[in-house]
Amino acid sequence: MTEAIKFNLPVFVVIAPLFIAIVLPVFARRIRLAEGMVIFAGVLGLAGALFLAHIVLDRNSGTWIYQMGGWPAPWGIELTVGNLAAFFLLVVMGVSLPVSLFAVGNLTHEVGGKQRTARFYTLFLLLVGALAGMALTNDIFNTYVLVEVATLSCCGLVSSRRHPRAAEAAFTYLMLATLGSALVLCGIGFIYTITGHLNMGFASQALNEIWQTKRHVVWMAMSLVFVGFAVKSALFPLHVWLPDAHSSAPSPASAILSGLAIKGYMICLLKFFYSVFGPGLIKEFAMDRLLVLAGMIAIIAGSVMAIPQDDLKRRLAFSTVGQAGYIFLGFGLMNKDGLAGALFYLASHAVIKSTLFLSAGAMISATKKRKISELAGVGRRMPVTMAAFTAASLGLIGIPLFSGFIGKWYLITGSIEAGSFLPTVVIIAGSVLCATYLFPVIRVAWFESAPKEPQKAAAQETGDAAVQRETAEVQEGPVQHGQLKDPGILQKLALVLLTVAIIVLGTVPGPLLELAKRAAAELLVLR
Repeated sequence: MTEAIKFNLPVFVVIAPLFIAIVLPVFARRIRLAEGMVIFAGVLGLAGALFLAHIVLDRNSGTWIYQMGGWPAPWGIELTVGNLAAFFLLVVMGVSLPVSLFAVGNLTHEVGGKQRTARFYTLFLLLVGALAGMALTNDIFNTYVLVEVATLSCCGLVSSRRHPRAAEAAFTYLMLATLGSALVLCGIGFIYTITGHLNMGFASQALNEIWQTKRHVVWMAMSLVFVGFAVKSALFPLHVWLPDAHSSAPSPASAILSGLAIKGYMICLLKFFYSVFGPGLIKEFAMDRLLVLAGMIAIIAGSVMAIPQDDLKRRLAFSTVGQAGYIFLGFGLMNKDGLAGALFYLASHAVIKSTLFLSAGAMISATKKRKISELAGVGRRMPVTMAAFTAASLGLIGIPLFSGFIGKWYLITGSIEAGSFLPTVVIIAGSVLCATYLFPVIRVAWFESAPKEPQKAAAQETGDAAVQRETAEVQEGPVQHGQLKDPGILQKLALVLLTVAIIVLGTVPGPLLELAKRAAAELLVLR
């Protein structure tokens, strides 16, 4: 029995959240049971990911290949449990569990009644299952199918908030994501046309044999795949859907969209480039230079656009555009330190940005205010929430002892190893810009005076302001200044777990960094 579970664990960690997502709507009226199922799925997924990571770290050679239905490739579908798969699976499950804990304690007032809440959980689990599948699949077309499942789930999550702006943002996201999917599918079509394979390993072997006679087709396939996943990953200037989508969604949705969803698309791009085309073709068609250049532009542009934003969630959304640039830059450095740094920063950003969005959501929920300038003194009334936000901000900036520093350090050493000085300057400049848009939030929340008491403020407000306040209270509920405090126990637990992860990854990166280094070494092997 134990051996059977161990043998089938790769497919189990993918199917389990998908199965629970299908069953969950049956229990929509029993919302506590549905919430318990979501948390159970998260615990189960994290346990499976930890066990697979343990197996991979113990195996110093080879990759564990699971053949679906017992059919070998190229006829059957493969799931591969290697260093990259174990790494990203651990990130997905490690972040989705705290996010689900936060959602259970905070969701109903953002999305509505029991039916809408159950639909949110269903979409949430579908997204988690799709991301787990992206980590493990070794089939090109299966990757596309999982990307589509993730995309549609993300659109549903964005639109689940009870606000017209959320519906508009979801529609924009759907249109642009569909364009990205179409480009990726065209790229897959070119690959299949010239190789006759959908299995990544077999397609890679065929490409190495025929690419010199099919140069233009290979170049078109690489370009289509790159642009398609760049749209989905919100790489500047293809990011136009992200600020509205991530700022309009419910806070748990914003956390998983920014923390995990776009990371899944980045991992898919990484697998296409390194596992299908290979490092040799990346250099042959100068895609490494394109990745570095696009990453540097995104770091500066995204950070500059974040600075003037007064809406807290919108500032964090533009920040994601800039932070994505670090990962693309690392993908293009083509050395072990650079690639390992990109992977570790991917994991670090997943944890950090989830913490930022969840803590921002808690503050907005408590104060009914989204503008940074209106959050004066909130840190003293919500110390746990603001402490989590502060720790995550320090990690995103890259302060030592926080997780972001490790990733940026390896990116800098990778840039130096590549003999390029400009990426190092851009990485440091990006950190300075990051401090420019995050430190003001910390200063306002911790050190500025709290807002006036509602009785005094009411006496001074104009007629128009009173109407606006009353309208906001009808839509979102009255502001209870006297009751302003940290959120419930589950939400605080989620924030504490994520904050601890940021500090642990910054001080004892250990196994996760080792997985990233091994994955980088595997990907860089010339095929």
